[in-house]
Amino acid sequence: MKWPTSEKYYTGFRILTIVSAIALLLDQLFIPWRSDGEIRVVSLAGWLPEKIMSSHPLFQAVTLAAILSATLWLFKLKPKLTSVATGVFFILSTSLYLQNEPFGDHRQSVFCLLMIALAAREYRFLHNYFFQVAACIVVSFYFLAGWEKIFYSGLSWVNGTSLQVFVHYTGNGRSFLRNLILQDVDVARFLQAGILLLECGSFLLFGPRMLRRMWIVGLIGFHIGIEEIFGYRYFLHLLVVLYLFALPEWVNRKNDKTT
Repeated sequence: MKWPTSEKYYTGFRILTIVSAIALLLDQLFIPWRSDGEIRVVSLAGWLPEKIMSSHPLFQAVTLAAILSATLWLFKLKPKLTSVATGVFFILSTSLYLQNEPFGDHRQSVFCLLMIALAAREYRFLHNYFFQVAACIVVSFYFLAGWEKIFYSGLSWVNGTSLQVFVHYTGNGRSFLRNLILQDVDVARFLQAGILLLECGSFLLFGPRMLRRMWIVGLIGFHIGIEEIFGYRYFLHLLVVLYLFALPEWVNRKNDKTT
C-alpha cells in the first residue's frame, strides 16, 4: 500500500480527522446523561471521585473546551499548543462520557488515537511514516472487534439469534434490514458471518489491490447496514477508511497520467 506524499493529501486527512472529532464531541454533548444505576470503572474518569466523575457541568465544560481547541487547531492557530489541548480535553470528555452515558460506545477510540498521531506530527514526529501509523490505527479498530467476538464467543457468535435479539430491542422499527433479519434466522447468520470475516480479515486492506477492493466494498455495506438499522453514526470511520485505502489509488493514478 502506497500513500501519496504531498502536503495537500496530508492536509485533507488532517481536516477530516479534526472535523470528525468535533462532530463526535457535539454528538456526545447532547446524549442523555446517566440518572441512576451502578457505577463501573470503564475509563480513566472512573477512578475520579464519584461527585467529579458524574458531574454533568464538568463534562459540558470539558467538551466545549475540546471543541474550542479543536476548532483553533483546525485553522492552525497555535497548532502545537492546540493539538495537545485538543487531545487532553478530548480524552477527558470521552472518559466522562463513557462513565455516564446509558449505553456502550466506542466510536471515539479511533479518532482519539488519530489525533494523538496528528499532534505528534505537529512536533515533527511520525513525519515519514504517519500514514502507516494512521492506517494501522484504523485497521486495528475492526481487527480487534472481530477477534474479541471470537475470544469471548468463538464461532457460536454466528448463531443468528443474538443478532435478531439485538436488532429487535435496539434497531429502528422502520428499518428494512431489521425486519429482514427478524423474519429469517439464516439471513441473520449470513450477516453475522460476513461481519466476522470482514473484521477479522481487515488486515487485508494492506493486501493486493483486488483483496483491498473487496474489503472496502464489504465495509461500505457494513456501515450502510449499521446506519440503516441502528443509526449509530459510525460512517465517520468509513470516511477515514476510504481516505486511507481507496483515495490513494485514485490519486496515484491521476499523478501518473499527469507525469
